[in-house]
Amino acid sequence: MGNTTLRDIAIRTGFSVKTVSRALNNHPDISEETKNKILKVAEELSYRPNLIAKSLRQKKAFAIGYVIPDITNEFFGEVALAIESEFKKHNYSLLTSFTNSNPELEVEALKLLMSRQVDGIILATVGTTGNFIKEIVEGLKVPIVVIDNRVKGYKTNVVLHDNVKGAYLLTQHLIKHGHKDIACISGPLLETSGKRRLEGYKNALTEAGIEIDEELIKVSDWKISGGYQSTLELFIDSHKKPTAIFVGNSVMALGSLKALRELKLRVPEDIALVSFDNLRFTEATYPPLTTLKKVEDKIGVIASQMLLKKIKSKDLANIEEVLVDAELCIRESCGCKAGVDTM
Repeated sequence: MGNTTLRDIAIRTGFSVKTVSRALNNHPDISEETKNKILKVAEELSYRPNLIAKSLRQKKAFAIGYVIPDITNEFFGEVALAIESEFKKHNYSLLTSFTNSNPELEVEALKLLMSRQVDGIILATVGTTGNFIKEIVEGLKVPIVVIDNRVKGYKTNVVLHDNVKGAYLLTQHLIKHGHKDIACISGPLLETSGKRRLEGYKNALTEAGIEIDEELIKVSDWKISGGYQSTLELFIDSHKKPTAIFVGNSVMALGSLKALRELKLRVPEDIALVSFDNLRFTEATYPPLTTLKKVEDKIGVIASQMLLKKIKSKDLANIEEVLVDAELCIRESCGCKAGVDTM
């Protein structure tokens, strides 16, 4: 019965249309017993709310924008699944746009979402569009939750993996294996995720009394090609050859593995390798990559709940920040044996 109306439910339950409407919208004036009776009948009649009519009445689009820099990166796809699952519970749809890590395209994507009158935005920012984001939040009163990077020049709600701690733990793990000449392939330092992961790497070296060698640090672009090129540079152009590499994300680590194979270097026998993130393919590489435990679902759920709270409360002044904890996921690329959880 696809065209069931509020009146149909009212006739079946004996309640007024107004009571049925309030129950379906979880109004506090309606008792739990009444809500349960109405919800049971609504389910039996396969009732589906008319979201277009509802949005016109409430001046809401019941749509959330999700802006990401790279549509091919599995990390953002897994976060999207968690976001969509959370907002579907509240009858919101998800509109996704990607920016190819370009600040101008990020602004264009945000403008398009504003033209669609979305109720809120979850933004994986490249970090440099703070002035435009300020216009959206303060001028248009649309809440934004930022993931993956902080925004430069404007304080926003953020949900981030603990980049410093994660990079620290991975580098420290290599140090525990006895490595001192540890290279780092970082993401762009204009993005806080790249900058903070490099910071965590340096913190681990400094704590262990290992001198930081800038020749062993390569700044790349989060892509397979960047990891590949940076790894070649470490062994072809550098005077000092590393015995281990910390890679800033799992995508670049794929490029590193390709380069190491071409250089006839075995992992982990000749060179140990660890990477930030924990995308699904990391278990299937040879050898399986030592990474961090997965956080995509946590980031998606926390960001969604934070944004939904902002949409309902209309409290845009109170800024929230959540750092999702980092934990090691140890496999074999670091030199540990299969099945070993820690050293």
